[in-house]
Amino acid sequence: MTAALTRRSRSQWEGKLCFLDLLLAGGSAAKPSSLGSDMMPAGTMSKEQLKKKLDALQCHFTWSLGVDSFSLCHLLQKLDVEIKHTAQQNQVALLGLQAYLHQLNNHSKEALQSLKAAEEHNDKKHLWTSTAGSLTIYGNYAWIHYLQGSYQEAETWLERVQPLCSTPWDVGLIPHIQAQKGWSLLAIRARNGERARECFNMALMLEPENKSFRTGLAMALYSSWNFSWQPDIEREAKIHLERIVDEQPENYRAKIYLAKLLKQGDREKATGLVKECAENSSDPEVLKLSVLFWLPLSTQKASEIIQQALQQDPGYHLLYQALANCYKQQWVEANQKVKNKIRCKAIKELQQIVQEHPDLDLTFVKLQLAEFLGIKTPSQEEKIYEELQRQISTLSLRCQQALNLSWGDFFLYREKCTAGAKAKFMECYKIPVQTDQRRECGHRLLKMAETYQRNGDTDAANHIHLFLQEANKHLPREPAVLCLDDEDHPSPLRIWHDFSQG
Repeated sequence: MTAALTRRSRSQWEGKLCFLDLLLAGGSAAKPSSLGSDMMPAGTMSKEQLKKKLDALQCHFTWSLGVDSFSLCHLLQKLDVEIKHTAQQNQVALLGLQAYLHQLNNHSKEALQSLKAAEEHNDKKHLWTSTAGSLTIYGNYAWIHYLQGSYQEAETWLERVQPLCSTPWDVGLIPHIQAQKGWSLLAIRARNGERARECFNMALMLEPENKSFRTGLAMALYSSWNFSWQPDIEREAKIHLERIVDEQPENYRAKIYLAKLLKQGDREKATGLVKECAENSSDPEVLKLSVLFWLPLSTQKASEIIQQALQQDPGYHLLYQALANCYKQQWVEANQKVKNKIRCKAIKELQQIVQEHPDLDLTFVKLQLAEFLGIKTPSQEEKIYEELQRQISTLSLRCQQALNLSWGDFFLYREKCTAGAKAKFMECYKIPVQTDQRRECGHRLLKMAETYQRNGDTDAANHIHLFLQEANKHLPREPAVLCLDDEDHPSPLRIWHDFSQG
């Protein structure tokens, strides 16, 4: 199909207005050409007319990126790292995404600052890259002013979009818009990987030799595999990432992703890639993934890398979670003579982190701290759960699940309260986001049902089974596997079985 499409002449593509409308209409049935000749002078549109024009734009506000409003803090912190450490090729898309997230967070001033930065990064040397960048930037400006109630200002930005929306659409614009959308989808979550893959495939149909688009496709394939774990996608992702690694020896995100794909089949090559990343990369996300690679293999190596990463970027919240995981792995592996020493050191450092970084999303660090505290003082553990419960409206759905899982384990193993544990596990499971935490709660509930059945309480067992069936009806139809966000928040190492040895 790709070969057939690339053989079409430019004039043939320009004549396919309906096809281009489908590609370029951002989340609306309205045709992009509706921004053209019938544009009214600024200040003359009704609010409804203005909204219809905005819905037809190509920008972050019309791309249905799947942002969870509870995760804005987490996403903005991740995006800040990505903007600092990834290539120039996707800066306009990422800064536009940052503006979009700030606006969702009701921070219009910061949103406008991000768009100003995007304008400064827009590459004026390449016509279609620059035009596509301007199209999304101006569209984002229009949307932000509209959401602020500045309708005349929004119309003014629409007027700046108008000259970019020629009729018929020029085919040269399509791939660069698709690439911006693809990079934005990837920055949000792994479950967007397949949509991003479609974007970069479309871009490559029209510019098959574009190295930036090939890089995006490699990243999208990895993301898609990381969500679906499909063998055919894994094979394709390896091929593309190996090519990117050969062409871009300093692309450490590509190298760390390739290392994960090779971990089972070629441990030696994977280990070499991770070592190279840890030695040469300053990207804290790459270093965090290096820690997760080493954690089951060598806690000493993982600890060395996490300390290096924290020195370079003490403001990246996911590094602190990786540090907490290192402490927990050390505790699990330690002999009785040093277990308490490790636990006390972990408690001291994690408490200090929580106190010094109140602006960071540290929910999972707090949960891990609670588990350590509970080994000696269960009341302190439950106190942290209660504090997080009071903030429940500000927690992401994944964090809410993790809180209920940890609290349920507290009831089950510490308090020996089956009813309390069951209530918490059910609270987690009914949140319709498939994660490792939700799956763990499902396993615990099934074990409870088995126990009830053995003890002759058939009604209690049936109640759990019916609950699970009903909860699963509300789950989106997507593979029940870990996604990239779960890599950011890996399931905590359970230490309950070692309490008696603590």
